Amino acid sequence: MKLYIAVGTAVLLVMAIFIIVFVAYYQQKQIRQQLALKELQEKYRKELMAATLQAQEHERRRIAQDLHDEIGTMLSVTKLSLNQLGRTVEHNDPGSTMLVQKTRSLLDETISNVRRISRDLVPTTLERFGLVSALEELAEKASHGEVHVELSCSEKIPVLAPHLNLTLYRIAQELTNNAIKHANASNIVIDLHCRPGEVLLSVVDDGHGFDLDEILKDKRRGLGLRNIESRLSVIDGHVTFDVARGRGSRIIIQVKNPRPEVQVEVETV
Repeated sequence: MKLYIAVGTAVLLVMAIFIIVFVAYYQQKQIRQQLALKELQEKYRKELMAATLQAQEHERRRIAQDLHDEIGTMLSVTKLSLNQLGRTVEHNDPGSTMLVQKTRSLLDETISNVRRISRDLVPTTLERFGLVSALEELAEKASHGEVHVELSCSEKIPVLAPHLNLTLYRIAQELTNNAIKHANASNIVIDLHCRPGEVLLSVVDDGHGFDLDEILKDKRRGLGLRNIESRLSVIDGHVTFDVARGRGSRIIIQVKNPRPEVQVEVETV
């Protein structure tokens, strides 16, 4: 009888251990499946975001091409016709010379704006000469009147992948425009430097700042900041907002550089 009890107890114990092991295995399997599902969802989200950003860049390029080839050409032809008309008017109606000159000035300004918009849509300097040159051009164009934009780049910058160049340039462009238009900043510093395997970009301004939580809660505002976070999510980047209402802002971008061993692009101060 004692033997039967011992055998029965052993069988029950083995069954209990088996059930515990089976439940633990099943739970771990479920956890692995959930993690795999989350990874697939994250991968799909990144691919969808990357496709969206790529489509935006293609559309920018198409619009820039249309502006340059069609609108720009039409304006240039219009200017030639206006010059011919101006020479006729000067001989027959000297009093209209001032109107022709004013029209010519407005036309020149329009042509200049079309070219500027076209260059902003497609940063040709970035494609031809790299990120540092494109940021130098951005700082120069953004500086006007009482606004001074400066690029600080005291370290050797390695050649970056094209998609990293474009992402960092677009972010610097967005943050600089925000500092000028919304924060009323007078001094802006774009800082670019590298650490082993990592690129750091920061934009510092002396504007009146903003409340980050308030901006992100309002769906009608903060589209630029959300766009920055979307761009960084595609390349596993990170953004840190050191901001507050009533003082200047410092926004830091960190992205991994998967090929830091590539030769140096430029060294500037």
